[in-house]
Order: sequence, then structure tokens, then C-alpha cells
Amino acid sequence: MACCPGLKGRALAIDLPGHGADSAPVRPFQDSIGDILGALPDSVDEVVGYSMGGRFALGLMALDPERFLRATIISAHPGLEDAAQRPDRLTVDRAWIRRLLDDGIDAFVNAWESQPLFATQADLPSAVLERQRLRRLSQRPSGLAASLEHHGLARMPSLWGALTAFPGELTWIVGASDTRFLGIAREVVRRRPATRLHVLPGVGHNPLLECPEILSDLLV
Repeated sequence: MACCPGLKGRALAIDLPGHGADSAPVRPFQDSIGDILGALPDSVDEVVGYSMGGRFALGLMALDPERFLRATIISAHPGLEDAAQRPDRLTVDRAWIRRLLDDGIDAFVNAWESQPLFATQADLPSAVLERQRLRRLSQRPSGLAASLEHHGLARMPSLWGALTAFPGELTWIVGASDTRFLGIAREVVRRRPATRLHVLPGVGHNPLLECPEILSDLLV
């Protein structure tokens, strides 16, 4: 929880399948959600997730909606509702997989960081960007490839229905400059008006990196 020191000792951070220290075989999305839910201590009654972690948080909420009293989702996509979009998305995900396995992780990270999605990070201090880059370079290519294959938008189910039916407190956080995900956030609020929406001015896709102090205040 380096981005949110106020949560130290109060939060349990997990490595998503295929990431960090998790070397277990990557299983399909729903199976992975079940594995995580089964491993969580009974005392955990709130879930927070960013980007892919946000999709996993939504998966946990969908699998056991009564378990979590509160949920905070940051810059995440609840899933593709139109099945016709899945083949194109799978093509995109597999192109990333080929780049990773054929060209190596350095080339993969270079391409990943050059996406327009992350353009707002260009003005961040070089030390911040370097730490982020080193974290990415430390990942196992096989784990990332398996995650892209099994946990990408092409594979995960649509969680829009579970999101709108969630009985607990739901907070959604998004950067004002993250146009695509801001649109998703507004659609979430349209479908579930009780959702608390925080739009962060001047922030792009990654509030953890771009405005950690503001995010920490919201989470604490």
C-alpha cells in the first residue's frame, strides 16, 4: 500500500494471479475470483481495486455480494456486455501476448507505457516513473501472458448486473482526464444512482501514481 500510507496495517494487499510473487498457474477469471474469495480472512468486509484489480473487486462483489459492506472501484471496466465485441478484444489481447513473448518484457513495457491511456503520466517526476517501470519489468512474462489470456476483457464476464445490484456502499473513483473511463463511471452512476462518484481534476487513468495523496485521503 505504498501509494496510501494511511492504510498501513489496516489493509490486505494481494498480488493478482500472474503478477508479483504469485507463481501459481493462472486460472480462468471466475475460478481465480473463487480462489481469492476463499483465501480472504473472514474479517475482510471491504474491497478496493484499481484497473484490473477493480475488475477483480467487481468479481468478488458479484460472487458474494453480501460479504462486502463497502467497495471502492478505481478506473475499472465492468466488462463487455456485447458478445460481438469479444473476438476483437481477444485479438488485441493476444497481440500484446505475442509482443511480450516474442520481443521480451523490455519491448513490451516500452509499448505498454506508450499507450495514450497513460499520456497524462508524462509530466510526473522521473523517479516516480522509474519506480513504476521497474515494477513492470520485474514481472514474469509467462505470468503476464497468462493473465492477459484468461483475465482480459475478452474473457471476463460482464459484471454490470452484479454492480447495479450490489447492496453495499459503492464508491467509484476516476480521473477527469481519463475520458473513456470517465464515461464508464458516469454510466455506473446512471444505472446505480446511489454510487458515490469522485472525479479527480487533472488526473488520468492511474490516480495511485498521479495523485497518491488525494487518493489516500479518499480511501482513509
